[in-house]
Amino acid sequence: MRRRESELGSIFKRLYEDNVFLRIPDEQFRILSADYTEEQRGIQEQIPKAEAEIERLEELVINVDRFIERAKQYTEINELTSELLRTFISKVVVHERSEHNSRTATQRIEIHYNHIGAMEYTGGDRLEQTA
Repeated sequence: MRRRESELGSIFKRLYEDNVFLRIPDEQFRILSADYTEEQRGIQEQIPKAEAEIERLEELVINVDRFIERAKQYTEINELTSELLRTFISKVVVHERSEHNSRTATQRIEIHYNHIGAMEYTGGDRLEQTA
């Protein structure tokens, strides 16, 4: 996007020169100028959003790398200790059952892992990552 923004600046300069030296008519200059200006404005609006998304993804990669480095320390887990839980899990949220006083009702459980976010257990046998 930055490259296209720079290209548009160059195009607009050439377009302006062509208009000044009467190589293109004023009406054509206005039409092309408006089109390029609109495209440039759109790009300028998208750049901060794209940069923020890139920053968010880079942070996610760093967090996953941190989690993996910690996980490498524990290649064989024979016992679930409090130290191990603190290393990998920041919190566990247990929600109320969907039906009170029922042993078969589903119950949501969220496990918030350090550095990588939350996984949600909704009953059955699967974990789903949440935002």
